[in-house]
Amino acid sequence: MLLGWWALTISGVVARDLLPSPLDVWNAAQKIVRDGYRGTTLWGNAWSTVGRLLAGFGLAALVGVPLGLWMGRSRAVGAAIDWIVQFMRPLPPLSYMILLILWLGTGDGSKVALLFLTAFPIIVAASAAGVRSVSALRIQVAESLGASRAQILRHVVLPSAAPMVLTGLQVALAAAFSTVVSAELMAATDGLGWMVISASTFLRNDVIILCILILGVLGMGLAWMLRLLDRRLVHWRGRL
Repeated sequence: MLLGWWALTISGVVARDLLPSPLDVWNAAQKIVRDGYRGTTLWGNAWSTVGRLLAGFGLAALVGVPLGLWMGRSRAVGAAIDWIVQFMRPLPPLSYMILLILWLGTGDGSKVALLFLTAFPIIVAASAAGVRSVSALRIQVAESLGASRAQILRHVVLPSAAPMVLTGLQVALAAAFSTVVSAELMAATDGLGWMVISASTFLRNDVIILCILILGVLGMGLAWMLRLLDRRLVHWRGRL
């Protein structure tokens, strides 16, 4: 990929001001690490993006997983809430953004709320579907052996639903990651998304490509960590 990128820039097929060479991007990265970018540091902007992501996604997981499990176990709760979740799932997350800025301002509060609203319906739907997919026969066997409702939930329902819950978390993380960058493009004073929109006003394509590469690495790293957690916590995946 690097060789192809380098060949495009030196061959003249694409103008250097439109597609900087790998060396140009590397030089821009060194300068920004050394001197910063418009009064901010590269690592500070990266942490701002990741911090907003973890706050919104973590809050959605903290609320969404228990609610989804409850919906899956209770028909009444599922009937009362499922239609709200299904209404929220197809909505473009940025459709909330203007209202959130008006209500919560342009600070981190509106961005964290947007990320919460992005990840929440995905996590709730996956958790509820995981509980509903539990074999009724397995529950009946546990009941016939004298298991209480709490024991059935802990030893039968949760292990059976966990693979789908973790899959839902991975999908929600990817959706939230793409949304945090879009939110920073609209209203922010720091973050990698802010760096992209700021660099575009000065035609700094080397900075834009640098931010894209960093975002890709961060996204891959966060997804890898969640997959690692999946393998550690749900080591019985595919065995039940």
